[in-house]
Amino acid sequence: MSGDFMRNRFLALGLGALLLGSTAACTTTANTASFNTAALNSDATAIAYAVQAIEGIPELESHLSASEKAKFDNLVAQIRSVTAQVAANSNGSITVATGKDWAKSLGTDLETLLAIATPIVKVYSPSAATYMQTVQAMIPLVEALAGVTAAPYAAPLQSPELVRARIYQGV
Repeated sequence: MSGDFMRNRFLALGLGALLLGSTAACTTTANTASFNTAALNSDATAIAYAVQAIEGIPELESHLSASEKAKFDNLVAQIRSVTAQVAANSNGSITVATGKDWAKSLGTDLETLLAIATPIVKVYSPSAATYMQTVQAMIPLVEALAGVTAAPYAAPLQSPELVRARIYQGV
C-alpha cells in the first residue's frame, strides 16, 4: 500500500512538472497574457513573411472582387499590426490585452486571409497552392504557443521550426 501511494505521488508530481513546463512560454491573468518572445517573434516573423509572399502573388490581386480585396487588405493590416507589436517587444516577454484574444485573432485573421486567397491561387497559380497549405500549418502553432488551443499536449504534425523553414523556402 505504501509503495502504491509513493508511486502515485511521484506520478502526480511528474505530471504537475510536465504541465508547468508546457505552459512556461505563456502566463495569463484575467485581462492580459505574457509570452516568451523568442518563439513568438519567430512565428510572427514567419507569418508576416508569408502574408507578404501571398500578397505578392500576381494572379491573386487581379482576381479578387472589390469586397474580397477590401477584406483581404484589412486582414493584411491587422496581421502586420500584431506582428509589428511582437517585433517591437521582443526583448524577453510581451504582455498584451486578451480582451480580443490576440493570438486567436491572429490565427483567425490568417485563416480568413487564406480562405479568400487559396481558391484563387489554386486556379490561377497552382504552383503556389502547396505554399498555402504550408502557411495554414502556422495557425495551430501560433495558437498553441499562446495557449489558445491544447495543441502543446498533442504531438504536432510538423515542428514550428520546419513550418517556418518551409515558409521561408516558399514550399
